[in-house]
Amino acid sequence: MSTGVSPLYYPQQPKPPFDLKLDDSYFLVKLHNTQAFFQANWLNQLDFVTLSSSVKSSLEPHSTQSLHKISTIKKNIPCQLGIGTNLTDWLPARVSDSLQIDIKYTVLQDKPIRNFITQMEQADLVAKFSLRPDWAVALKVSNVVGKLLSYLLQEGGKHEIFSLNISLNVADLKTGYYVVIGSHSDEDWPTPKYLEIDANGRLVDKSSGSLLSRLSYTVIQVLGIPQLQLRQQDFRDQSWWELLQTVKEDILDNGFTNEYERQKLLGEWSFALKQARSLARKRREFLWSEIQGVIAAAQMEVDKKLQPQTQAESYGADELPDELQAILGVETEQELQNLAVDYQRKVEVSQQLLEQYNLL
Repeated sequence: MSTGVSPLYYPQQPKPPFDLKLDDSYFLVKLHNTQAFFQANWLNQLDFVTLSSSVKSSLEPHSTQSLHKISTIKKNIPCQLGIGTNLTDWLPARVSDSLQIDIKYTVLQDKPIRNFITQMEQADLVAKFSLRPDWAVALKVSNVVGKLLSYLLQEGGKHEIFSLNISLNVADLKTGYYVVIGSHSDEDWPTPKYLEIDANGRLVDKSSGSLLSRLSYTVIQVLGIPQLQLRQQDFRDQSWWELLQTVKEDILDNGFTNEYERQKLLGEWSFALKQARSLARKRREFLWSEIQGVIAAAQMEVDKKLQPQTQAESYGADELPDELQAILGVETEQELQNLAVDYQRKVEVSQQLLEQYNLL
């Protein structure tokens, strides 16, 4: 028999479709499934339970707070909460980064707020507060959520019955499901080695086949993709990407009629590459491996357009000019081609994964 909150477990589960590669992939954390359970002899009156979270990344100094669910609860009946909500946007799986996730279940016991909560549920406001299109919007939503939770907790009697503090070091992070279980009264907890996420995504005790109906728990899911470029909205507001695209498209659309014009375009492109590389280096939300791939793919397109009129297109062991080697991080044309091809392959894999995750 146990009470309190367990450590973070990585239960038995089907193999995830993608394994994180440190410094060469991105991850997203979802609130996959949660449950709250209360015994008949616990508290005299139970009205509502709220599920809220606070997330802080080493990439973002400010924590973001979300209200995921307000539900009417009954004693001795497990209450399902907050399924399939994103806790983060896509973040780089950088070995030096970390993530702190705090999840709270809070019981409210005051009738004066009943009508207010009912109106919130009817207007679907909680779902709107849980949307997280990006960190900037999440921070604005967080301010509203903080004030709303403060109001609810001041107006109603409260009991914080389940509080999880999950620290994730990216260096140790794996894709798949993580679980924390807990109870406010003595309950039989499953042996950790028998915890399992079945093929339907449900948390079960493999030793008994039980769905843990007398426990509170939270299941989070970590998803991974190799590249973000498919989601071009993540790049369009980036000055380095806009510079690269603008100059590249100008070259592809106009071209040249003589060697003087070709050399002029090459100079403009070289300058744009250096500026884009310098700007991109300052953006920690994108992995350098992906930025290199974006630049290499653009370089291949420009190379094809600016080939001398008297020279056939070819790629091989020919060394690139020193200036291009410094910018692109490769020494030969073949290495450049390999980098661009590898980047495109990762983009295609990312598309397949996003479709599988139903995130397109």
